[in-house]
Amino acid sequence: MKPEFIENANTRKFFEMCAELADPASLIGPSLAMVTGPAGRGKTEAARRYATQTEAIYIPPLNTRTPAMVLRELAFELAGVRPVRSEACLGIIGDEMGKERRLVIVDEADLLTMQVLEMLRNVNERYACPILLIGEDELKGRIASRRRLASRIRRRMEFGPVTQQDVAFFFQKSLGVKAPPEVTALINQHGRGDWRPVLTAAIGIERALTATGTSEITLEMTKDVLRRA
Repeated sequence: MKPEFIENANTRKFFEMCAELADPASLIGPSLAMVTGPAGRGKTEAARRYATQTEAIYIPPLNTRTPAMVLRELAFELAGVRPVRSEACLGIIGDEMGKERRLVIVDEADLLTMQVLEMLRNVNERYACPILLIGEDELKGRIASRRRLASRIRRRMEFGPVTQQDVAFFFQKSLGVKAPPEVTALINQHGRGDWRPVLTAAIGIERALTATGTSEITLEMTKDVLRRA
């Protein structure tokens, strides 16, 4: 199976939001944004994809437990160094953002402490650093609980559930086969809007196709794969 990135309505809207935040025109007004949605919708993959194709900085969740860790990670991504002192990190962030303004994407922001969220708001305001927070739905409540944070949010986006059309496109791109509508409908229902069960089903179907020596996905084959999933 080919490891294809599947572009859909969610990712297109996400990329548009990122481009807007990175645009110098976003200096006028707030430049914080928030993307939410249940796990498995493709938020992280979209963020990583955008960061690899642009100058955006992607901060993974393991590096965001404390304000100091976030500052060191930002300094490293911008200048290749991780100073011990937070003041030194802030100086680097300010200098580098002054040379080239870059979007910062922070993943699993719903798990951040309020101290880290407030620090990110401060970095955003102090250095005109555009920041996109990604997380599950709990992030909405955490942001809403602090007016200083909520008032700085320029854009909000909800990652919608995976659609039957997304499933069909995924099978075409990743397996190189056209799945019948009844098959994609069943897999989409099984996935409940989540990409992960769709991927698991695709792996099982690919194995079934190889075992039977056929390139035709049938409804019975799909039902058997899903029963075993």
